[in-house]
Amino acid sequence: MAEEQTITLTIDGQDVQTGAGRTILEAARGAGTYIPSLCYYAGLKPLPEVIPDEACQLCVVEANGNIVLSCVSPVSERMIVKTNTSQVQELRKKKLLAILVRQPTDICLGNRECELQKAIDYVGLGEMPVHVPRSLPPLEDNPFFVRDSSFCILCNRCLRVCDEIRRNG
Repeated sequence: MAEEQTITLTIDGQDVQTGAGRTILEAARGAGTYIPSLCYYAGLKPLPEVIPDEACQLCVVEANGNIVLSCVSPVSERMIVKTNTSQVQELRKKKLLAILVRQPTDICLGNRECELQKAIDYVGLGEMPVHVPRSLPPLEDNPFFVRDSSFCILCNRCLRVCDEIRRNG
């Protein structure tokens, strides 16, 4: 069995070693650096490669001076990644506000296990946007759960996990 090549990159001033072929997001998470992402799920093809218009785009970072999505950008030797520049912060706020307009703000506020709440805390929004409610009927065609699309933030993660990982369709 061939040994995986290890490369070294810098994330927020810290040298990080990771396997070649990994993404910036995977390397950062492996090093304990948080980068918000709602649509990413280990084991799934990154949403920007599947349905680009529905990707959350919260995982933006600066890599070697360019703004990129960390969930699809492969690491490279001596790459320099900055996860919190002013430009990155501004882009994340803009994307998160667009997501929250579609999300009832009380759905997971205060729940520290909720990925959306973690992103809100990390990005540091001043005020929550006004939610534009949708009156979509709940889908009750599944014997195990009711899917209420009124709470959907359109990240597609739950549907993709059911389809591609759990093979439930």
